[in-house]
Amino acid sequence: MSKRCSTRRRGLVNIAMVSAFTMLAAPFATAQEYPVRPVRIVSVTSAGTGVDDFTRLLAKFLGEKTGQSFVVENKPGANQIIAHDYVAKSAPDGYTLLLTSASGMSANPYLFKNLSYKPTRNFTPIARLTALPVALVVPASSPYRTMDDLVSAAHAKAGKLNYGTSSAGYRVILAAVHESAGMKSVDVPYKAMSNLLPDLITGVVDYSVVEVSAAAPLVQAGKLRALAICGPSRVPALANVPTLAEAGVKGVSITSWTGLVAPAGTPATIIEKLSQLSQEFVNSPEAQRHFLQRGSAAYGQGREAFAKTIVDDQAEWKRLITVAGIQPE
Repeated sequence: MSKRCSTRRRGLVNIAMVSAFTMLAAPFATAQEYPVRPVRIVSVTSAGTGVDDFTRLLAKFLGEKTGQSFVVENKPGANQIIAHDYVAKSAPDGYTLLLTSASGMSANPYLFKNLSYKPTRNFTPIARLTALPVALVVPASSPYRTMDDLVSAAHAKAGKLNYGTSSAGYRVILAAVHESAGMKSVDVPYKAMSNLLPDLITGVVDYSVVEVSAAAPLVQAGKLRALAICGPSRVPALANVPTLAEAGVKGVSITSWTGLVAPAGTPATIIEKLSQLSQEFVNSPEAQRHFLQRGSAAYGQGREAFAKTIVDDQAEWKRLITVAGIQPE
């Protein structure tokens, strides 16, 4: 073999080795440099809600920290199934994320027989961001000033009071309340909280459950009255409002939450980077001001703790759904 051919062959081998190494190293380089193009955060709520405002603050913060655009895309509806299904089928490259909640991740598996996604299989947790306490509320003009008033009226007028629900998760909470208190009322379903609130304020429906972040401003404005907090403890935004347990309704205690997840298979380095930035955001002055104004609470958890929260929360939702006697659709 000529020296020229040997040299040429060695050159080709070297080129092949460099190419192979580049191909192997590319995913790691991409993860380290992430993001190199705009990132989409799909939100389960409609624009203008407290959660949507929070999501946009998060997107702004992540954009400033990374130097790349984070854009919020709202996909509400079907008890959050639309948004979850969309993101579950997206490429696991870190460029499509989901701002999710307890209803979509923890309640839906026990409410729908043929759910198009599996929370623990189709998603990788990034970070839990908030705790969203829920309040049972009535119109400010309502004659019911306490839970005892409402329960007594429901007993005296069995089947004549009505309540509004904007999601299956809220329907479960109220069904569990009814089971515990022996109440019988008529469900009036709404497509979204934005549709429900005007009818609740004007008394078209007698009562409902609403996240404190949405309820507190309306209570303070004299449009709604809060009778109970549906979680384990009182909340600063409605400090004088008792919990359901304190009000005599036992066995019902649930707090909603929001968190950030990605499609399963998203590189671990990207997940870790987003997790650290998300927790940094939760403790930022911008987020803290939002929490104070909206009545929600910071609840930063890293990816591993958040994954455990989802599993634990699923067990609690399953218990409440069983207590309420709700059959999967």
